[in-house]
Amino acid sequence: MSFIITDELFSYYQAYESQEVLHQFLYQAYRFRGASKKDALEWSYRNTPVFHYEWFIGRTYWKEAVNASLIIQPLLLFYGLTHLLKGITLLEDPFYPATVEVLSHGVTTRKRKKKGYTFLNDEVKVQKKGFYPHFSNHLFHMKHSVGDKWKMKHLLMKWEPLFLLYLQIKGDDALPRVHWTHSLLTIDNLSFINQDKIKSLDRQLKELGINTGEAKQQSTSTITFELESPSERLKHLLLKKGDKLYFPPLLSTFSLLSTLSAHYLVLYNLSMICRYEGEWWGEVMTQHYSEDYSFIKQYLTLTIGDAPALFERFFTPTKSLQ
Repeated sequence: MSFIITDELFSYYQAYESQEVLHQFLYQAYRFRGASKKDALEWSYRNTPVFHYEWFIGRTYWKEAVNASLIIQPLLLFYGLTHLLKGITLLEDPFYPATVEVLSHGVTTRKRKKKGYTFLNDEVKVQKKGFYPHFSNHLFHMKHSVGDKWKMKHLLMKWEPLFLLYLQIKGDDALPRVHWTHSLLTIDNLSFINQDKIKSLDRQLKELGINTGEAKQQSTSTITFELESPSERLKHLLLKKGDKLYFPPLLSTFSLLSTLSAHYLVLYNLSMICRYEGEWWGEVMTQHYSEDYSFIKQYLTLTIGDAPALFERFFTPTKSLQ
């Protein structure tokens, strides 16, 4: 992929490369969010050069990543994404960073990988303070509890190509399947069923506004919920392969997690691995000996085009910038 093509990834930003235009954009953005004329003028004047350089640096990292080896690509993509997010955060929090507490990554992962380690089963944990919980709250209105954990294989389900790759490698029975009629929702191929599992599934559905009635266990791996009202919304929350529907891990939080947040979590972990787990990373990237390689390579290839596109909506002006 050439540099000309990578410019196209951020084509929506071309007008804002001018700090004059960017200043008008920020002023209107703050006014749209309820700021007074005085505050909007002050904040936009102060934040224009900050935003400009965050996006200049972020896009530069991204362009370098496009042509970089897989060995170092996660580092460039993670720091590129971080700079882009810091710029966008100024739209919702014009005082960022108000304290040094929001400068840390905001997530953590195991520094030492144990014997038998696999990337798919690795996880990241949310910290109380830092950039991740800060931008998640301000940009996507999602508050995390301290210690919330995300497994890599669960996060990768956010992207259809990775979900389909997972089923291709693991088999079509690797995730719970869903069947539903007007009044019944059946989940089968569950690894286990007990009262805690039933309550968890019921709670996840209710958190998404899907009202369920009585739950009945049909077998050792199948449970059926009565639906108090039909919900077309459910169809859009499930994972799809052809005419088959699958129940994603942690449905409610999975559905609420923004795709940009998922990118941040996956790229953070990959950047930590390639920095501090040289032996494991080198073997996987050069010897291709485990299935992790297939997932990592496809994810990094997808990210290059996917993440930039997700920022475009933040630049939709409420009116002409003139």
